[in-house]
Amino acid sequence: MNDMLFRTLLKRYEATIEDSLYKIQSFNENNIIIPEHIDITGEIDKLLLIIAESEDKVAVMSLHYGNNEAENTKHKIL
Repeated sequence: MNDMLFRTLLKRYEATIEDSLYKIQSFNENNIIIPEHIDITGEIDKLLLIIAESEDKVAVMSLHYGNNEAENTKHKIL
């Protein structure tokens, strides 16, 4: 996998993780209830699944393409 592709995928997964974490934080801090999504625990569960899948993809990329220079760039997964 070339560096640009690796970095692009990494950014995609990190953005997905950040988006999901932000939504969970918003539910938690603002007690947001969206009329068509009254199952808050179900919504949080879906967001946690999205985070887990994205983190798994980052781990698999690092495992199989970890010698890639892009892997050495500093990234943060919460």
